[in-house]
Amino acid sequence: MACASYLSRREGRYYLQVRLNPVTSLLLGKQLYRVSLRTSDYRQARIRLSEHLGWIHRMNDSANYVSLFQKNVGELRKYLLDPWPLSEERLQARRNYEEMLKNLKRRALAAQCDPDMIEPDFTALLNRFVNQNLDAETFLRQRDRVQAYERGRADMQAAIQMGAVPASFQASAHHSPAIPSQPDTIAAWHDPMAREARITPSASEPEVPIDVLEEPVAHPPAPEADPLTFSQALQEYVEEDVTNGGNADARSAIQLVVQFLIDIMDDPVVARFDKRKVLELDQMLPDIPNRRNVPKEHAQTLAERYLYAKKHGWSRLDRLTETRLRNGYHNALSKFFDWLIERGHYPHPKPVFSHVSENNLTSLPRDSFDDSEIAKIFSQPLFTGCQSDKRIWQPGKYFIQSHLYWAYLLLLLTGLRPGELGQLELNDIAERDGIHYLYLRGFDPSKGRVAKKDVKRFKTPSSQRVVPLHPLILDLGLLERVDELKQLGCPYLFPEWEPYPKPNGEMRWGQPITKSWQYLKKKTGIARKEVTLYSTRHWFADLIDNTKIKDVTRKRLMGHSPKSDTPARYGMKHRLTTRDLQHFEQAASPALDAITPILLAAKERVNCGDLVVLKPWLQQQNWSAYYQERLSELK
Repeated sequence: MACASYLSRREGRYYLQVRLNPVTSLLLGKQLYRVSLRTSDYRQARIRLSEHLGWIHRMNDSANYVSLFQKNVGELRKYLLDPWPLSEERLQARRNYEEMLKNLKRRALAAQCDPDMIEPDFTALLNRFVNQNLDAETFLRQRDRVQAYERGRADMQAAIQMGAVPASFQASAHHSPAIPSQPDTIAAWHDPMAREARITPSASEPEVPIDVLEEPVAHPPAPEADPLTFSQALQEYVEEDVTNGGNADARSAIQLVVQFLIDIMDDPVVARFDKRKVLELDQMLPDIPNRRNVPKEHAQTLAERYLYAKKHGWSRLDRLTETRLRNGYHNALSKFFDWLIERGHYPHPKPVFSHVSENNLTSLPRDSFDDSEIAKIFSQPLFTGCQSDKRIWQPGKYFIQSHLYWAYLLLLLTGLRPGELGQLELNDIAERDGIHYLYLRGFDPSKGRVAKKDVKRFKTPSSQRVVPLHPLILDLGLLERVDELKQLGCPYLFPEWEPYPKPNGEMRWGQPITKSWQYLKKKTGIARKEVTLYSTRHWFADLIDNTKIKDVTRKRLMGHSPKSDTPARYGMKHRLTTRDLQHFEQAASPALDAITPILLAAKERVNCGDLVVLKPWLQQQNWSAYYQERLSELK
């Protein structure tokens, strides 16, 4: 029998599968909507399919988030009128619709689109809808338990009436006590007067203890634990971690790999994820390809990449690195199962994920830039004179010290991580004892408390640190930018910096500089695979290592944790000692000696009139949408 339209079958179970139109797929983040119907029976699958298609087709006609949420509010109102009790088929459709709405809301918020601004009733209606689904699911579970109990009770009564005797008692059945086995005596047994007569023995009868003859009380079986699925557990984990201020990157890694488990294993129940399924998942993970050469429409999730490789083979694909598997996916799953066990959701021993295939790639160690590569980077038109603010890599007569100009310099001469640049504020640069420092911190405590959402995020607590600014940075005029932005009332050092919002709502701050580096690396012809933008941080570490700066100071400058070094946790954390400052200012390398005259020569050409200074960041229309919104909130 051929499957009905929109039905697919895999491993004996049926799935709803609908290709979304280009606009709706962009809004929902997927081209193919695919969800399990949780049945292997074709007739039941068709019934459940019909429950889904109404809202699926209506959503597929949406043109933007506004129309999408308007249609969903109407759909929610219809669902809230469902009569009680719900059928299993109706509840299944509602559950899938609920998950889709939650994902849609997260994507909309990440795109700076608040559903409640479009439809003020959306959140309230969604909450009522979720509560109805919970009540209906609880009712159906209780109904199933009662039905199972009643069937068992009826079967037992039938067995007693038929005089059935267990095999272990058959040999001595003629010695059994006077427990009725015929229908008429069963009725007498339940009659109180007859029962009293049975309990009071005659003189010729041996006395039988009352507790043996007492009528057994039928107890319903203990209620089964709620069938918490991995998608529900993941949502609970994320909400708890966000509330507790957990690390966003660690949370994203867990979401990524647990979502793979959900997608590829049909969102199993947590308590039923036994050793066999653990082994199955462990064997799957090494066969996930990296993004390279995977078409964009098949690279949205790990599951899509896995299925693409399984279908098309590995001729042009590469597997993940061993480090990515062990430090990324295995560690993330380990943390998630720790949390499941701690919350009492997972009744089995903690699973161990360790499988790595011989085909997984080895990891490349990150290397520092060599002197010639540093010279190539800082000889580019961005630093010596460019064509315009839009064509910064083409030579010309304009000198534009944009956010990218300062980003490369700060990465090289302060050892900052790319994600630490875009969040810098003017007050993060302060002078103390004649030395200008860069204060990397969550917020400025001298100005009092701030809202939790406005606290800057760092990789680790040790990443909050104080770094002295190299004299070359000051000679090139960073403080002039600070003064000019202060006069405009802008508190941010790089207001033109545009972060990239992740699907979970977190900001990826390194996006502008990493995107720029991909172009610059090709332009300069730097071909070494082990060199990345992060190599600036390795170069800065080498610069420090060539001085007599103490190891404890090196840890502070790099933002590394001193947990394993007890003496390093004592003493002043906010500035370098006079000795270390002297060594830092005198730090030298052939690369630094080569680029210093190049950079200062461009400043001299400005003074001579050979280059024209442009400062587009002083015009508010050139600021990023993110910072324009932040500034509007401050006013």
